[in-house]
Amino acid sequence: MKKFFTSLILFILLLIPNVSKAAITCSTDKHSAEASIDKEKIKIGETTQITVKSEDTYQVEYKIAPKDFATINDDGLVKATKDGSIKVNLTINFLKENDEIDDSCKISIPLEITSNDSSLKKLTLEEYDISSIFKSNKLDYEVKLPYKFDKINIIAEASSGTAKITGTGNRYLNEGNNEYNIVVTASDGSSTTYKISIIREEASDDATLKSLVIEGLSLNPKFQKDIYKYNLEVDKNIEEIIIKGEPTYESAKVYGIGKIKLATGINTHYIRVVAENGSEVKYELIINKKLGTSNLTSLEVTGYNLNPSFNSEIYTYNLTIPNNINKLDIKAVGSDNDQIEIIGNENLKDGENEILISITNNDKTTTTYKLIVNKLSKEKETVIKKNNTLIKILLIIFIISIIIMATCIWIFIKRNYKRKIVLDLKKNKR
Repeated sequence: MKKFFTSLILFILLLIPNVSKAAITCSTDKHSAEASIDKEKIKIGETTQITVKSEDTYQVEYKIAPKDFATINDDGLVKATKDGSIKVNLTINFLKENDEIDDSCKISIPLEITSNDSSLKKLTLEEYDISSIFKSNKLDYEVKLPYKFDKINIIAEASSGTAKITGTGNRYLNEGNNEYNIVVTASDGSSTTYKISIIREEASDDATLKSLVIEGLSLNPKFQKDIYKYNLEVDKNIEEIIIKGEPTYESAKVYGIGKIKLATGINTHYIRVVAENGSEVKYELIINKKLGTSNLTSLEVTGYNLNPSFNSEIYTYNLTIPNNINKLDIKAVGSDNDQIEIIGNENLKDGENEILISITNNDKTTTTYKLIVNKLSKEKETVIKKNNTLIKILLIIFIISIIIMATCIWIFIKRNYKRKIVLDLKKNKR
């Protein structure tokens, strides 16, 4: 009976609200116990005590989950080793008089372990590696980037897995100084700010070439970056040359390099170098392809006029075609035994196309004619059509205006003439 009253009193006490928020109870049909923790949140290196109370004889088994975040001894003293959210799991075994286990219940107590570690273990830029100058305890960085970098991606990783980072990600760069703060906030609320000053250099005005090479040929004069005009001679059987050019400043853009088709006679070709700031330099190549011993006797493109008109001793011609034309009907005629080959007259693209017409006679010498074909884009063709329509409308309005004006003048003259006749008649009657 005494044991019954003791259990009843303990049960009533357990029903009374406990001032400790960390107090947790567990019970079986015959036994009950209460567990509490001194502090629900501790820092790494700190300890907190778990206390178990029961009127019955008991023993406790302690387990930490995850187990590598803290340690606990047989008396329930927890020591934090790593920050994070964990649980301390208790198995309370109620014992008989002979110390055998009579019954068990389990309690799980949450514990928050915080850290004051607000440092970074990694800081770099995706487009430009700065890991070689990064140190965890260094808070200020200055990086100079070429103008070509108009945006960067800041990447950072905290030393602590529970710390939060702000200020990373993609950022657009202005010319000059760009300052960014990367804030690392530890789980205990403390924070550290890393500052990166990224200086984007001004756009370069260097629009020169570092090198200019024509495969298998020599330039006259020898290349220098501040000489902008060159001459070279090529054999009559060479139909194309390969031009290689490298800018002095790596971010400058070079146009006009690669394979270039040649016509017989003088070919003028320009290599454009555009600097980062938009300034431009042109290098001029005057390529003289030697004359062959055979020329075309006629050259026609069905439906189009050549510019200039065909002359057997003129080797380069221009024409413009609409967007829906992908191939031209070219009629090239030479002497009876001449062999004629047309190159580049397939799948004409928007913009400038080059078609070569080569004529080779019995002595294997070749003369090459070039058609520079400007194929209008759909947009440009639409604009031209609109402009032509507008011109036609304006012309019609002009003609109508002339007709109306002429009619008005004729009516005016006719009326004045009649009036003069009437006045003359009246004067004669007097």
